[in-house]
Amino acid sequence: MLKKVIISISILLLLAGASSAGVYEPTVILSDSEVVPSVLMPGDIGMVTVTLTNTASSSTTTTSDSLITTITEVNPTITSVFLDGGKDIEVLGGNSGFSGDLGPQQSVKITFVVEAPETKGIYYAVLRVSVKGSENLMYPIPINVDMPVSSLRKPMLIVGQSGDSSLEPGEDADVAISIYNSGKSTAEDIFIRVSEDDPSLAASKSQTFHIPGLSSGQSESFSITFISDTDLEPGVHEIPLEISYTVVDGTAMTQTDAIALDIKGRAGLSIASLKTDPVRASGNEPLDITIRIENSGTGDAKSTVARIDLPFEGNREAYIGKIKPGNDAPAIFSLDTVSAGDYEYNLVVSYEDDTGIHESVYLLTLSVKKNSDGTGLIIVMILIIAAAAGGYYYFVYRKNGEEKV
Repeated sequence: MLKKVIISISILLLLAGASSAGVYEPTVILSDSEVVPSVLMPGDIGMVTVTLTNTASSSTTTTSDSLITTITEVNPTITSVFLDGGKDIEVLGGNSGFSGDLGPQQSVKITFVVEAPETKGIYYAVLRVSVKGSENLMYPIPINVDMPVSSLRKPMLIVGQSGDSSLEPGEDADVAISIYNSGKSTAEDIFIRVSEDDPSLAASKSQTFHIPGLSSGQSESFSITFISDTDLEPGVHEIPLEISYTVVDGTAMTQTDAIALDIKGRAGLSIASLKTDPVRASGNEPLDITIRIENSGTGDAKSTVARIDLPFEGNREAYIGKIKPGNDAPAIFSLDTVSAGDYEYNLVVSYEDDTGIHESVYLLTLSVKKNSDGTGLIIVMILIIAAAAGGYYYFVYRKNGEEKV
C-alpha cells in the first residue's frame, strides 16, 4: 500500500513540474529598428538600433494542483543578442552587449555598428535573440546600400488664385481659383469647401465645388463670388479651404489650404459742424473757428490735415490724425480778423486710406461785422439828455411860471 502512495505522489510531482515548464514561453519581440543613415554608401559605417520589448502584462503566474499552489516569476531572461551580418555586412560592435531579465511592458534599445559592403544593393542582417527556456528568435533587418527606393506615388494638389483679389467692405468680388495636381498619380472625386466663418463675408452661391478627377499635371479652374457687408474689417483676409479626395487605391485624403482677399477700406469725409467763437465775428478781434470732420466711410482716414485760406494772421492749418469710420474729430483755427466784410474761403482736407491719398475741398463763407467805436452810442445819449431837458422845461418850469401869473 505504501508503495502505491509513493508512486502516486511521484506522478503528481511530475505533472506539476510539467506545468511549470511552460511558463517560459517567449514574450520578447522586436518592436522597432532603425538604420542611421537610412541609406549607406558603399564602405560606409552606420548604426543599427533595435528595440526589444516584453509583451507580458504581468511578471508572475500561478499554478496549482490538488496538493501544491506555486507562484512563479515569468520575466524572460535574455541570454544574448547577436546581429548576424552574413558574408556581406560586417558587424563592428554591439554583439553580446546585453543580457538579463526584461520586466513586463519594458523595452531595451541595443545599438550595433556595421560596415556596408562595397557593392550597392539591399542587404539583410539577421538579429538573433536568445531567451532562456525558449527557442532563439530571429528578425531580418534590411540595410540599404546606395539604392534609390521610392514610396507610393501620390497626388499633390496645389491651390492658386488669379485676378484682382481686393475689394472694399460692402462690395462683391469674383475670385478665380485653380487646382493643380503636381503629384505622380491621379486624385479622384475632389471636393473643395469654403469654410469661412466671418459673418461679414460669404460665398454668394455654393460653398462646395466638385471636380471628378485630376491626373498628374492637370489643372481645373472655377470662380467663387464673395459678398461682403460694410462691417468687414479692412486688411488681408485669409479664407480657409477644405479639400478632400481619394487616391488610386481608394484611400481618402484631406488637406487644408487658403485663398487671400485684400480688404481695402475707403474713408468718406464731410463737415459735421462749424462754429465760431465769438459767434458774431468782429473786425480787429481774435476769432476761433472749430470745424468737426466726420468719417462716414468704411476705412480709417489717416494722417488727416485741414487747411483754410482766409487772409488773416494766425493758425490756418490743423493736424487731425486718424479718424475711424463713424467718428468725427475737430480742426481748430485761431485767427486775428482785420476788416469787416463777407469772406469766401476754402477748407482743404487731405488724408490717406487703404486706397491711396485723397484731398477734399469745401467752399465756406465767414461774415465779419464792423467793430463799433462808441460814437453812435454817444450821439444817442446826447439826444436822450436833450429830450429829457426839453421835457423838464415844458412840463415843469413853464407850468410853474404860468401858475404864478
